[in-house]
Formats: sequence, structure tokens, C-alpha cells
Amino acid sequence: MKSTFKLIALVICFALLKMSADAQNIFTHLKWKLMPQSDAYTARQVSTARFHTDNWINAVVPGTVFYAYVVAGKESNPDYADNIYKVDKAKYNKPCWYRAEFSEKGLLAGKRLWLNFNGVNKRAEVYFNGHHIGTIKGLMERGKYDITDLINKNGSNVVAVLIVPPNTDHGLANRESPTYLSSGSWDWMPAVPGLNSGITDTVALTTTGPVTIEDPWIHTELPNKNLANLMVNVKLNNATTKAVKGNLKVAINPGNIIINAPITLAGNGSQSIDFDKNTFAQLSIRNPKLWWPNGYGGKPDGTQNLYTCKVSFEVDGTISSDAVTKTFGIRKITADTTTLNGPMRVYVNDVPVLLKGGNWGMSDYMLKARGKDYDTRIRFHQDMNFNVIRNWTGEVTDEAFYNYCDKYGIMVWDDFWLNNFGPIDSLAIFKSNAIEKVKKLRDHPSIVIWCGANEGVPGGDPNGPLSNVIKNAIANNDNHDRLYFPRSNAGVTNPNFSIHGGSKNLSGSGIWGNVDPKTYFTDPKNGYLFSKDSYGMRSELGMATFVNVESFKKFMPKDYWVAPTPESVNSSTNMWAKHYFSTDGGLGGGSQPVRYINDINHSYGNATTLEDFCKKAQLMNVETMKAMYEAWNDHMWKDASGMLIWMSQSAYPSMIWQTYDYYYDLTGAYFGAKTACEPIHIQWNAATNSVKVINNKPYDLKGLTTEATVYNMDGKIVPGYTLKKTLNADATSATEAFEVFKNSGDLPALSAVHFLKLRLYDVNGHLLSDNFYWIGNTYLDYTDLNKMPSAGASLHASQPKVTLAKNGVNKLLTYTITNRSKSTAAFGIRAQLLNGADKQILPALYSDGYFSLMQGESKVLVVEVDPKVLGVGYRLDMKAYNN
Repeated sequence: MKSTFKLIALVICFALLKMSADAQNIFTHLKWKLMPQSDAYTARQVSTARFHTDNWINAVVPGTVFYAYVVAGKESNPDYADNIYKVDKAKYNKPCWYRAEFSEKGLLAGKRLWLNFNGVNKRAEVYFNGHHIGTIKGLMERGKYDITDLINKNGSNVVAVLIVPPNTDHGLANRESPTYLSSGSWDWMPAVPGLNSGITDTVALTTTGPVTIEDPWIHTELPNKNLANLMVNVKLNNATTKAVKGNLKVAINPGNIIINAPITLAGNGSQSIDFDKNTFAQLSIRNPKLWWPNGYGGKPDGTQNLYTCKVSFEVDGTISSDAVTKTFGIRKITADTTTLNGPMRVYVNDVPVLLKGGNWGMSDYMLKARGKDYDTRIRFHQDMNFNVIRNWTGEVTDEAFYNYCDKYGIMVWDDFWLNNFGPIDSLAIFKSNAIEKVKKLRDHPSIVIWCGANEGVPGGDPNGPLSNVIKNAIANNDNHDRLYFPRSNAGVTNPNFSIHGGSKNLSGSGIWGNVDPKTYFTDPKNGYLFSKDSYGMRSELGMATFVNVESFKKFMPKDYWVAPTPESVNSSTNMWAKHYFSTDGGLGGGSQPVRYINDINHSYGNATTLEDFCKKAQLMNVETMKAMYEAWNDHMWKDASGMLIWMSQSAYPSMIWQTYDYYYDLTGAYFGAKTACEPIHIQWNAATNSVKVINNKPYDLKGLTTEATVYNMDGKIVPGYTLKKTLNADATSATEAFEVFKNSGDLPALSAVHFLKLRLYDVNGHLLSDNFYWIGNTYLDYTDLNKMPSAGASLHASQPKVTLAKNGVNKLLTYTITNRSKSTAAFGIRAQLLNGADKQILPALYSDGYFSLMQGESKVLVVEVDPKVLGVGYRLDMKAYNN
């Protein structure tokens, strides 16, 4: 694994900040070196040329101190076994130097030279050519330093940064906020040596003329869907002592909107300029291209409508002093608590949106997810038909995360850095970081909610200093363009740690372990003390999610390649606990692994091997995850308004709280969510046998045909159970079609386990949705599935039809899979691409997984994959549960 980390280092060891080429900004590669602080040398020595760094290691920027040592091969693979727990944390929980040298040659050319930092953790003392030029405090603060007058034109120039980690003398979770709170460990990831300290965002050298542009802001108002009014705010700064005359230009596309304004800026002066429809009529846009959440609108390729706004300042008519391009979207965000008589309901462009998505705790526990890494992760969320991600306690700070959420229509519920209610180490530092967060990210249309704190009001007081810092940062820098929730799981009148109180607008958090499908449909409280007896908007609901066997073997030693038992996970010291499958509350106990194991063994029979357990676990993952979302669908607007699972992505190799795993392998939970969250969906209520059509679209659906068919385990239709009905479904509604298994006493007997297939067709007979359930004559008893004849040799896949995906890069492999058996259904089919060495090809997007085929039935399976990952010599491997 060390070679893998070294390869990653070659890709990202250079800090690179992409700038607009015609902005006269120049970016450069800074090759950074890293070493712990030592009394043997001073800051002046480190930041001066000719200082020797032969014994320093190569740094990873953006990145962390600890990860750089992993890449350098100085630590054993921390993903594997309990290696992360064996690291000597004292080596990293101390200040470290970053150092880089560069030549001035070709950089200045009559311009001003700037050194730009986009984020550090936790504090940075910045030096240049022997001079201390600034201090950066907190993970969102930026540093922009004019180094023109300090540049050495005849030799090397040195940037040196002393990184001071968060204080480890007390509990990290809040007292060092703002920082990456979970770096000190949580019940889903281990403590990271150095607490993810480092230069955690990009660094760049840029050049400008005398005037620079700071944080352009495009504010949009949408009186109706056919009219958008834009306000553009631009702040200009003159870095010289002389007054500067020039032209401020704003160009917005699509639409080719051009605005020019003559500006005179005093020496060392700053000026904030606002443009709106009253000064420039073209900022009132007719028939704008709206940004929508995933599933509600957008472009044919599944991406969202986005605009660009390029702001430039020209001196003497032709010379560009500075230019900045921002991407933004036109949409309107509102909410109320009156329509549903309590629960918060969110509207986008005046359309009520049932929030469906997940909590994102950290992109990667070592902060090594960067840039295009987010494309895969966010695309997975889009593919699961999610429309929202919660950036839990603000652990994600990479702008790439927001860029891809913008692109794929994933709304962001964005927390600040508070678990429960505090306390913090410095109100001033928290304030500056809160302001920077809002200013840095406010142009992203994906952000729809700012949230003060996780499961508590900031500072314990909705009107106290900490709450006011957050509210003022939003009010002064975002104009209330988004919603603000003071706490994540209840209203401000509710006591901290309790859902009980005067507000129902958020319906709590939890539970985090699985229950049976009927309970999801009948009891939203699920026995959890802090959840109101209301579906409402639930910010967290989770389950353990065991991985497939291939992933398990990547991070667990061979001694543990056995089926887990309740006894084996009742530990805080063994390898199960180190990867958060444990009854210990601090090591994943909230996922209730004992219940998870017992439910799998009860429903599918005692697992005899690791492979057997993984196979059975995926079926429960499908069933449970689907039931969670379908319960909220079933109660849509009565009083359900949204649900986010805990959690939707994996930051560390484990067996809990994920849909896809650390290695991008898709679990059964992924496909359970993908089915349940379809924008147009047909589903069954396990408690009432009611079948409903769920229409999340902002328009009515007319002339729909609903159909229910029941099969026995032999894969043949059972006569008498088939139902069919034509109906209409209003926009954003849940409409009942019929009740299945009604009067079943007069119908043929069913096998011990039988199957229900639902289909939904549009007025022209095109399939809109299909859904599949397995049902035991004895509730949750599926053990007879183990008696099914093998379907292995009966499964046949056609040669793939290879086409180009909508992104113009990936390949689409289209297979037709058929069950040719004359005696059995093929149940729970897992299909995956393997390379010539029979290893998984990851990542890949599958149109379906863990699906079933009745006798003679065929299914089209589409797999999307990057050709670089696909390679040659691949094949589709298929295994049914009854293989």
C-alpha cells in the first residue's frame, strides 16, 4: 500500500490554484518540504535561502502533516488493521515547518506579486525571505500577502510556514473550534495524529496590477420563475499609494450581459460597488435558466443550469489589473412551518421539496480527498437520487465539494463547527472564520441551509454571543439568501440534548441502528428518547452497513475473515472495534451491531462464513435502507418533510453508516436508497400493504398505470394476486393506488418466501418505475431462500453494447441479463465488473444491484465507468443469492 500513497503524492504534492488566464494571475508550482519544529534553527533561518532541507520530507499541499509522512512511507498503511492506533501521536501533535523555494524570474513583469493561502489547520505563522508577514487562525481564514517589495530578484525566494496544531490538552470536539472536529476521533473514525493539522487548502503565487478584486458576490431574486433580478457586489482594493482610474467590467453568461463602470480608486483605498436592475436594466433576466435540486429539473445530461460572472478591472482601457470568475445559479430558497402544522418544509423555486439525502462527516479521515475525487463521491449521491448532503459540523472545507454539488444538483445543509453547543477557545477566531466561510462560499447555489450547531444551540443560547456571531456573519454577508437553523435536530426553544419543547420544526436525530420495515412505517420515534413522535424533517437516521467481502479483506487481517457474532463485537479492543463494529458507544455502538447480526441470522439463517455473512448482510442493507426512505415517502406532507441518513459516505474503512464504502464499492444500502429515492416511484407499505405512487416532480402526472404481480420462489406468477389500476398523481404528492394481498385467504397459497413486483407506466406505456420486495409468510423469516435451486448456470449476460456516456468521457456498457432457469427465480443478483486478474473495477456506476429475475425474465443493466479504470480484458461477473 505504500506505493499507492507515493503515487498519490506525485499527483498532488504541488500546490496549484487555478486562476483565469486573462486575469494576469500566474500560478506556480511550489515544491514543499516538511519537518517538525526544532530549537536547532530559527524562523529567520528556515525562511532564508541556502537553508538545508536534505533531511526533510516532501510535503503534500493541500494536505496534512500526518498524511505527508504516510505518503513518504514513514508510517504503515493506516487504513489497515489497527495501524492508525499504533502511531506515536506525539510525533505529530506539535508544530511543524513547511518550506518552499522559488525563483522570481518571469513573475513580476511590472505587476504586484501576491502569496495566497486558502486555508490552514489550526494556526499558521507565515514568513517570507526572513520576514514574518502574517498569522492565519482557523481552517477557513485566508491569507493574501503582497510580497512585491520583499522579493529577491537575483536568487531564490523562500516561503516558510509554521503550522501549529489544535491544542490537545483538552477535549478537541468544541474547545478548539473552528477545526476539523472529528479529527480527535468520533464514533465512526479514529483520532488522527496531528489532528489533521497542515496547509489544508491551496497555496498560490499570483500577480495583479495595482487594483485587486475581493470576493465578488452575485445575489439573485426570483419574483417568479420567468424573471430573475441580479445584484452584483464587487469590492476593489488599491494596493498602491497613488489613485488609480479604470473600468470595472462585469460579464455574465449565458446571456452575454456586459456592464462597464468607470471607477477612480484612492491610493491605498477600498471601495464596495453594487450593481442591480435599477442601475443596469440588463440585470433583470427574462426566462432565466433555473438551478434545481436533483430530480426536479436541470439539463438533459443530469447536470444543473449554472451561470458565470467574470469581474475584471482594466487600467488605461486595455491592461487588466485583476479578474475573478465566479459560478452561480439562479434559484429561490424558502421554508415554512405552517403548511404542515409544525414540521419545516423547504421550497426551491416555490416548489415543495422532500429532502432526501445523507450526512457527510468527513471526506476522508486524513483529508486526502481532493479535486476530482469529489466528482465520484457527489455523482454517487446524484445516482442514488439524493437531493441533499449535510456537511456535518463543517468538516468539508474544499470548494471542489461545493462545485460538484452545484453541478449535480445536490443541496447542501452546511453546519458551522459546533457539536452540541460549545464551548470554544476564541470567539474572535470563530467570528473571523464564520465570516470567511460565508464570503468564500456564498455564490454556490447548492448551499440552501446554514446550521449553527449539531444537536444544540450555539453557546447554549440562541441570542448569546456565539449565536449572534453566526447570525451576523450570515446576515451581513449573505443577505438571508438561505435558511438558517440554529440547531440540527430541534427548535431553539427545546432544551439542549432534547427534542421535547415548543418546536416541532425538526424531528430529532436518531436512531442509528436498524429496525424492521413495519416500524419505519408506523413509529418514526423508533424508541429514541430525543426524537419527537413525528416524521417531520429528521436530520439523522442510520443503520450499520456491512461491506462486501472484497472490501472487508482490504482492511481486516485474515484472523478476522469470519462471520461476526454478538460475542465478537462485544469488545473495545479487538479489530472489530478498531473498525467501528462494536458495542462500545465510542466505537460505533450506536449502530447496534448485535441487533444487526442477530437480525441477519434470524431472517436469512446463521451465517457460516464471512462470505455468507456479507452476502446476507447486503440483502438486509437493501431492505432496511429502502424502508427508511419509503416510510418518509409514504407520509409525504403528512407530516414528513425530509430525512437524511447517518451517514451516506465513508471516511474510514468500517462496517457502519455508509452507502458506498471506503473503496467505492456499492453496498446493498446504496441500491435500497437509489430505488426508494426515485423522483417518480412506486412502493409498498410493509405495515398496511398499501401501494402508493410517489411523484416528486413539480408537475402533475396523468394517466399512470400501476401494476402489482406476485411470484413464488420458483419464479412463476401466482394467479389471482395481480392488480392493475389507472390513476393521476398530483405534483409533489403521494397517491394511493390499491392494497395488495387483500382477501388472500381466497387465493392460492404462497411459498414460504414470495416476491412482490410493482411497475408504474406513463400514459404511453413507458416504464417509469419498478420495485421488488421479498416477503416471508412469517414476518422477516426468509430462511427458505436457502433452499432455492441454484440459478448460477442459468444466468446469461449478452455481450455489452459500448457507447459514450453523457459526460463525453466515460463509457456506458449495456448488458441484457436473462434468467434461463425452468425451475427457480434468480434472487439477489450482484453484478460487478472484474478485470483480467478477477479484481473489481472501481469506481463504477450500476443502474441496479442485488436485483432479482423471475423465470425467463430479462433485465437491461447499464454500467458507467471511466475508460482509464476499465482498461481491457474486463468481464461482467454475476452471482445470485441462490448461485
